[in-house]
Amino acid sequence: MDKLLEPGFWVTSWKTFSSAPEIAIPLLILVGVVVWWIRGVVSGREISGQKEQMGSLKEQADVLNQRRLLAIEQLTVVKKNEETLRAEVAALKKKIPKGARHNELATSVVAVTNTMTKLSAANERLQRTITGYPPRVVISGPVESNAGL
Repeated sequence: MDKLLEPGFWVTSWKTFSSAPEIAIPLLILVGVVVWWIRGVVSGREISGQKEQMGSLKEQADVLNQRRLLAIEQLTVVKKNEETLRAEVAALKKKIPKGARHNELATSVVAVTNTMTKLSAANERLQRTITGYPPRVVISGPVESNAGL
């Protein structure tokens, strides 16, 4: 093993190797072919890995596109609920100065509260779609009328 570290060993080995072209040339060709084959195997694995990665990225792109389309649908619901809420609040504001009866005001407040609940739930679904978190189950229903108070 110590001989491999000595420069004299390498000089004599090179002189011996280069003085016999019948051995040197086929050996160099063999080494070249082996290196070429190993390069092809490694490149094939890299190409295979990159194809798998591209497939995975395409799947992720499809999922993100589906989430985008769902978010657009949910945004439409949020805007509709927002418009409904604005209309109900405007109607409630008109009833208050006119001195509307208690049960009319209570009904309007219940309608506004229900619409606000729907808007909040739709907005939360939209937010979860955009951020990618799984939807949370919210157990709540519309507010009951308090007209009997």
